[in-house]
Amino acid sequence: MAGSITGRAYSNRKMLTVGALLLASGLVMNYLLERHNIFKVWENSSYPISWADMLYPPLCVFLSLAGIALFVAGVIRRSRIPAFAIAVLVTIFYTLFAFAMQFIQTGADRLGECPGLAQAASSANVIPDSKVRPGHPAVACSVERRGIFLSYYNDMSVYGITDPAAQQSVLDRVAEHYRQAHTHPVQVVFFESENWSVRQGRNGASLGSRSAEKLIRIVNIG
Repeated sequence: MAGSITGRAYSNRKMLTVGALLLASGLVMNYLLERHNIFKVWENSSYPISWADMLYPPLCVFLSLAGIALFVAGVIRRSRIPAFAIAVLVTIFYTLFAFAMQFIQTGADRLGECPGLAQAASSANVIPDSKVRPGHPAVACSVERRGIFLSYYNDMSVYGITDPAAQQSVLDRVAEHYRQAHTHPVQVVFFESENWSVRQGRNGASLGSRSAEKLIRIVNIG
């Protein structure tokens, strides 16, 4: 009898420990992959948005939920099987919700911070005129949501700057504005140029179209 009680106590302690480790691993993985990677994996990535941005949030959510479920199961001394089943079910619902939120709220400037950031970038006086919007600097800004908490990020695209020193001057101005205005984090993506072409339609109207553009560098601020 005593051995049985001791065994259950050990099993409960093990569930508590594993649950705490899973919860911590989910939260830490989310922090690292949500553009805060200490190894700067995203700094010079060839892709501003990769497959990992779609896959890692559900994985982090599952690890965190499984950790919470196991921890609770260890406290109330119940089986771990329902805990994992609940974690899987909630993760599926979270994934559907997260994708829906990203589809609805990604793109337009919903934070109102883009004008100030674009002005800061343009103040470096190194950004050429835009082919898409003549008379304006070749810089664009939108909002994205990332990670398990759907954190807001400003996504800036800067075109036509290939010189590293000129890029740094833009980054310095944007970083200064980020600190002073306390904006949300900013991802600055440098492209070689705007691949914009204009053709005449049958009715005489000018029609513009954008093609694939060469990415040079990605820098995350904040």
